[in-house]
Amino acid sequence: MLIINLLALAYLMLNLIRRALLTFTPSQSALAWWGSAVNFDDVGQTFLSAIPLPFQFWINHYLVFFLCLYLASQTLKGLLPIPIVVLGLFGTILLLLACIDWFYFLLPNPLTLLLMVAGAFSSTSLFGVEPMNIILRSTACYGALCVVQGVYHSIRHKVGLGSGDVKLITALACWFNLYQLSFLILFASMIALPFCLLQYSGLRSLLAAVIPFGTFLSLSAIYCAYLFHRDFLMPLVTMYS
Repeated sequence: MLIINLLALAYLMLNLIRRALLTFTPSQSALAWWGSAVNFDDVGQTFLSAIPLPFQFWINHYLVFFLCLYLASQTLKGLLPIPIVVLGLFGTILLLLACIDWFYFLLPNPLTLLLMVAGAFSSTSLFGVEPMNIILRSTACYGALCVVQGVYHSIRHKVGLGSGDVKLITALACWFNLYQLSFLILFASMIALPFCLLQYSGLRSLLAAVIPFGTFLSLSAIYCAYLFHRDFLMPLVTMYS
């Protein structure tokens, strides 16, 4: 039963990512984006569009709604562990941020704020982290990154680390401790380096490159969630399978 619930959760998350990406424009407000994303009118071409099926209108327009109700009932019955749902939301937000930053060089504040709030609640309720610990490490992380950002700008007279990246790393500090966060940033830099070397030739062009670092931070965070919280998730999968 757990496998079916996980497949349903994965489909729901991927469908939400698809709808959010198809309706996103950098100039619109967060409220307008949310309204267009949850609109029942389907967006984009799907495999259901080319296949005439009975009740196709209901499948296209209300499948996500009924799927949410089904997953909520499974969670209340204890057949779908809440930590898996939380980490599914974590991955969904990060994949959205990765795609948006890749195409638009932008990290929307509402998504970053949602990631921060979800991380604060999850760390206190699921991982037993003290609220003051989360506040201190998030504040220290934000302050240190602002100092690095200011020093680089004063030396090079250009932006080295975007404000969106600073906010994203601060939000990730609500999910990971400082040791895990330092590994996350290091791993993101390692996977960003080949991209830079392939896209730009020569040191001069490399120093002038604009890199969607939020994309690599998001992908690194997904890997680090599996790396550092694997021991927390595997017993749940074994218990409910």
